[in-house]
Parts: sequence; C-alpha cells; structure tokens
Amino acid sequence: MKYTIAIVFSTLLALSCHSQTIDNTNYYNHQTELVSTNWLRSSDAIPIIIDELLKNGIEYSTISFGNILKINDSTRLAITISFEKNDKEFGFIYEETHGIPLNVHDRDFLKNRNEASYVQAETDTAGETNFMMVDPLPSNLFLLKQRCYWFNFDEKGTKFPVSKEVIKQILRQDIREYLKTAK
Repeated sequence: MKYTIAIVFSTLLALSCHSQTIDNTNYYNHQTELVSTNWLRSSDAIPIIIDELLKNGIEYSTISFGNILKINDSTRLAITISFEKNDKEFGFIYEETHGIPLNVHDRDFLKNRNEASYVQAETDTAGETNFMMVDPLPSNLFLLKQRCYWFNFDEKGTKFPVSKEVIKQILRQDIREYLKTAK
C-alpha cells in the first residue's frame, strides 16, 4: 500500500511539474483544431487597455479615445486610446482585422517595434475608401492586432486551453510589456 501511494504521489508531482502556464509566449501551441475560433473585438479590448493603464499608474484624466495624430501633411492617424506618461503622449492602436489560419508569426511585429506598420482605411462621405500605410509607426504608438487575440469555443461551453478569459490575460501581458517601454 505504501508503494502504491508513493507511486501515485510521484506521478501527480511529475505531472504538476510538467504542466505549463499558457501565456503570450506559448498560447499558439495550445490552439484546438476543428472547433470555433473568435477574436477579441474593440469592445473587449478597450476596457482591458484602460484597466491596465490605470493599474500602471496612468491618471484617468490623461486617457483619451479616438484622437487624431498628424503624421505628416497628408496622413492623419486615428488612435484607439491615447494617454500621457511623464509629460509625453503615447497611444494604442487596436487593428481590427483577423483571419484563418492562425499563425504564430502574426506576433512577429511585437519583437521589433521599429518594423511595426499599420494600414488605416479612410472613407469619405461619398463612400470612397482610401488606404493609408503608416510605416513605421511612431515610437510612441503601440500596435495591438486583433488577429493575435483569438480564442477557441463551442456551443456546449467546453473549456478550451485558449479560452476568452485566457486571451484577455494574454492581451494584458502584451499591454504591460508595452507600458514598460513608455518612457
């Protein structure tokens, strides 16, 4: 009996040591095939961004929504959320595009922010759309791409490794990492 208990305990200990926390470095390894996938919309992301700004000491009075930044004489950029830190202006842009297949390389722009670019669509009152490339983004702007914030779900409420709650935590991680660089 002692040996059985010892074996069970050792097995459980080994399994717990090998269990892996899902975070922004490994969540693509946990995608589940053949189930539904969805993405965090702006209505999901904006409250999270605001909450993280407040938790990181950004004063509520310095947070703004939808400000327009003049990049040059011909390009204006809509900022999802802007804020002040140490008397400097910063902002987040939440790019609302996504698609299949899910690809870990969609996160590559986070590794080298100097290579982050953004395409903004501008529609006039006649319905004509003009696409403007901002490449690279100014260093005080942080890009968050919806296609990186996916989660698996089904109609039964099954718990998948990358659930909506898990991906919200991953978005929080990315925001915190950006905020460390806002100086």
